[in-house]
Amino acid sequence: MKGLITFVVLAMFSGASFAEIKVKTLPSYKAAKELSERIMQEVSKDNLEKGIRVMKPYMPISEAEFNAEIAQVAVQQPAINERFGKSIGYDFVSQQVLGDSLVQYAYLQKFERHVMVWRFIFYKPRDVWMLNTFDFNDQVKPLFFAR
Repeated sequence: MKGLITFVVLAMFSGASFAEIKVKTLPSYKAAKELSERIMQEVSKDNLEKGIRVMKPYMPISEAEFNAEIAQVAVQQPAINERFGKSIGYDFVSQQVLGDSLVQYAYLQKFERHVMVWRFIFYKPRDVWMLNTFDFNDQVKPLFFAR
């Protein structure tokens, strides 16, 4: 099942210009971590779609692209539940800051039989932060090499 549960959203604009996409911003990377925590609180309650919806206003993607991602989540949720069991919580793993413009937060979503890694990357183009990319997968080994 290696790599089966990989879900990546890149801030690609799929035909819509950035000016057409309304994006909520965050004043600091502390606020970005708070958003990541809110998302993890939802997904750790076995509410993957609701967690994804929490992040939508902060991502520079079109409505059509977001809806496609929600449809993909709906397909993945049963496979996650069957293989991993019930979600039983989450742990914060790390914060990594690159320069003045990028910060990544990594979390573990804990299940009865397995764990998934969640990463949220926030970007600050000028004065405010937005969610640039997120992904989740079941690849735990790279966490040990990142330290």
